[in-house]
Amino acid sequence: MEEKKKTNIIALTDFSEYGNSAVQYAASLSKVFQSTLTVISHFSFSYHSKPTADVPMPEHLKNAIALYMNSDDVVWDTAHYDLRRLMAISESANSIMFVLGVSRKKKSSFFNRKHAIRFIKSSRLPVMTVGKKLPNASIWKNVMMPIDIDRQSKEKALWAGYFHRFGGATVHVLHTVFKDEFLKLKLADNIAFTEKLYNNLEIKYQLHEIKPTIDDMDAYSLRYASQINASLTVIMMTKYYTLIDLIVGTKEKQIIANKEQIPVLCINERDDLYVLCT
Repeated sequence: MEEKKKTNIIALTDFSEYGNSAVQYAASLSKVFQSTLTVISHFSFSYHSKPTADVPMPEHLKNAIALYMNSDDVVWDTAHYDLRRLMAISESANSIMFVLGVSRKKKSSFFNRKHAIRFIKSSRLPVMTVGKKLPNASIWKNVMMPIDIDRQSKEKALWAGYFHRFGGATVHVLHTVFKDEFLKLKLADNIAFTEKLYNNLEIKYQLHEIKPTIDDMDAYSLRYASQINASLTVIMMTKYYTLIDLIVGTKEKQIIANKEQIPVLCINERDDLYVLCT
């Protein structure tokens, strides 16, 4: 029987504190998902043909990765990539996720919020955004999946569930309450779908009812995280922009690079979204 090809996780670093953090988070994820790790050191949105610099991986990155995985499963890639070339290599490497270190300030990291959203919207892979705070020993033991009245994505629920299937995490399903009967019914349908899916897949989860009514459960999950020692929230990206989104920014703009420095797994609503085969 042909051996199943290992999955891969890609971290992008610019050698800032945020880029270094992305590498360490990606290494910890590689341990959970039993994946290889590829570290990309040169990325820009505009492609400029440049010779590949044969520069060794810095010792501090080697040491950070060694906390989680064997060096034989790590690829240090110093080629220059733009979006098109990076997405192509992610396919060939059987990649399942990108990890970016995202800063609220423009000059602290290549991936400020604007650049990060542009990158995420172009990806069929989930993209995890992290701050400069490094992961701790209990990382990925509790993850959050906020749900609301919008049509719930099966892929969002599946990706939250993978952290239990691979790492034994508890998935905390957060939802608010509504007085309006129509909204109550829509929310109840979404909760029922999630419960049925998780029960069928034997995923450990807890429901958390949040009162009074919360308008933005994704943003609220960041404030709630400390109550359940959660280290990740899973969100869907805005698919269609409204005029308000264009003026003040989408809701995820405030969630990625959050002040709490909680990692955010961002998933696009698209027909060709990558889903793990397990």
